[in-house]
Amino acid sequence: MAKIRIEDICSGMIIAEPVFNDNGTIELLRAHTKLTERHIEMLRKQSILEIAIEEEQVNDTAPKTKEDLILHHSEVAKKASEESGVAFDVLSFQKDLTELEDLDSSIYELGKPNVINKQMMVNVLTGEGNVPIDVKHSMVLNNTQDMITKLKTSDNIDLTSIKENAEKMLPDIIRNNDVLMRLNQLKEMDNFTFNHSLKLSILATMMGKWMGYSDSKLLELNEAALLANIGNMKIPSFILQKEEPLTPDEYEIIKKHCQFGYAILLKTDGVTNNIKYSALQHHERMDGSGYPLRLRSGQIHEFAKIIMVCDIFVAMTSDRPYRKKISPFEAAEYILWQSGVTLDTKVCYIFLQNISKYLVGKKIKLSNGKTGQIIYVDPNYPTKPTISVENKFIDLSKDSSISIIDII
Repeated sequence: MAKIRIEDICSGMIIAEPVFNDNGTIELLRAHTKLTERHIEMLRKQSILEIAIEEEQVNDTAPKTKEDLILHHSEVAKKASEESGVAFDVLSFQKDLTELEDLDSSIYELGKPNVINKQMMVNVLTGEGNVPIDVKHSMVLNNTQDMITKLKTSDNIDLTSIKENAEKMLPDIIRNNDVLMRLNQLKEMDNFTFNHSLKLSILATMMGKWMGYSDSKLLELNEAALLANIGNMKIPSFILQKEEPLTPDEYEIIKKHCQFGYAILLKTDGVTNNIKYSALQHHERMDGSGYPLRLRSGQIHEFAKIIMVCDIFVAMTSDRPYRKKISPFEAAEYILWQSGVTLDTKVCYIFLQNISKYLVGKKIKLSNGKTGQIIYVDPNYPTKPTISVENKFIDLSKDSSISIIDII
């Protein structure tokens, strides 16, 4: 049995023990239930944080040494490769895993919390209105995507060029506070990891702006978010983009991307600790339930606290091979539920308050098939706005019979 966070579960996983509501009075799902997307949606709405998932009995066959663990992960990847029909370089993957296991534990120093200067002012530059970032900076983005894609076969990353490219885009990222519009404007790019990383860097940079970061700090946060998931380039694509539910063993390989990214950045000259810790810690959680080090709130770097919230939002509002995206409101609702539990309270508050400011006037698609418009967002209920539908006003904080499916 393994405890899995709700944002990491997939349809097809089997529950190891009954799941009850928050006060333990109602059994939501029986033990040994095979999860579906509807089950997962229900668990999220019930504010379930984690559930126990069945895993193979490995008492006698569990890897006992580093060498056993490397061989085990390699065999899991090889099996997945055969099932997908995609060629796989086992020796190269074993080499990457060996480098991770050889990292001395002392390098996993805890990130020191940063002190935010509330008086810092962001210098917002002016320019071409609402031209999509990927249109105006297409050459810069293609160049950055190429550099990240090369990490599949190399550990060399041109940090100077990454920084120069980030500097070119930064003024246009922070110019417009309507970050949801910015994200919706972006076209899907060829590289799955880069597509996610670009959205993540835009959202995280806006968070830095809202938190009062200086221009230099914003640039560093932008780089950190852009590079946070580069370890995915070392994960076999047939596992990373698998359309069927991941097995527990495959999920363990996915979780290695944090260490892979950290290892790449350790070898790269000029990378600050802020950027390294962001890659290593962005899947940690405030209550110690995250990975890879199960750190708690005071041990997690501030950049990582920002990036983890933005990472969840981008992931939930983007299509994945195994599931469809959900609405920004459902994703925001999840972040609200997790605030103060697995996610940093201050970061969640700033995120939700600023996201909600730019929702008024947006046209929306509703769960009943109708369309409407957001009229008012109550700061106390940022995910439950008042909407106008067919000349009628509906306060979603009081009427739960309908919900917002998407922003049009």
